[in-house]
Amino acid sequence: MQFFRLQQGIGLISNSNIIGISGSSGGIGSTAKYSNNIVQINSRLEDSQEHIAQEFIDKSITHYIHLAAITDTEFCKNNPAECFLFNSEYAKKFYLAAINAKVKRFIFVSSSHIYDVNQLIPFDTSTPEGPSSVYGESKLLAEKEITSLDKHINLLSIARVFSVIGDNAKGHFLYQGLVKRAKKRDFSPIPGLHNIRDFLRASEVMSELIRLALSKEFPPLINICSGSGKSIHQIAQNVFSEHGLEDCLDQIITMDNNPPNSIVGVPTKFI
Repeated sequence: MQFFRLQQGIGLISNSNIIGISGSSGGIGSTAKYSNNIVQINSRLEDSQEHIAQEFIDKSITHYIHLAAITDTEFCKNNPAECFLFNSEYAKKFYLAAINAKVKRFIFVSSSHIYDVNQLIPFDTSTPEGPSSVYGESKLLAEKEITSLDKHINLLSIARVFSVIGDNAKGHFLYQGLVKRAKKRDFSPIPGLHNIRDFLRASEVMSELIRLALSKEFPPLINICSGSGKSIHQIAQNVFSEHGLEDCLDQIITMDNNPPNSIVGVPTKFI
């Protein structure tokens, strides 16, 4: 592990909990209610470990939620090297910076994409891993590498987030894409239309991440999900109906030749 001599800024405040959140411009992070105790981490994934650790110290961060990542699965598929660099290697750098800054809790936000979709649903945290996408592979690698670093330290909790639907369309590629289609009256084929996914609103996911950060138990691995499934077709129907296209719903068809798959989780209970 690499450690640096850092300037002691404000320093950790005794008996205080200050949660730092990266990825504040993304779909989940943008729903956080920032305050004196919940603050944005502005360091970029590309920044040096020393720079990140210094920001943690300057802002007196005691608990950190790592949301910063490339989440566009199509981009990851087409740019695997960049995906692994940003989602795995840079996540590990933030973990090491948190150790340097003496952060007490580090939450790595992972994904249901790490599970093997051929397993029976619902998926709990013991369901076998087997990502079918580059994005899922990058998140699983990050989980393994940070867990290895965390051995004997116990700083880490991994939160596997299932599908997210936006309080707005920002940052949610499925939802955002459907809204664009509705606005353009685009009824072209939608891949995976009959896949089943487990949706939570972004603000609900954010609330669970904050609750995890401050939890008494602080389990090492959790699922954040609703526990029930909806088809992409149902989501598309809702979006199109919101845009006054109820009579056009039968025009939505699928272009996916693969059999539908289901990703539904078991929410992890903790106090």
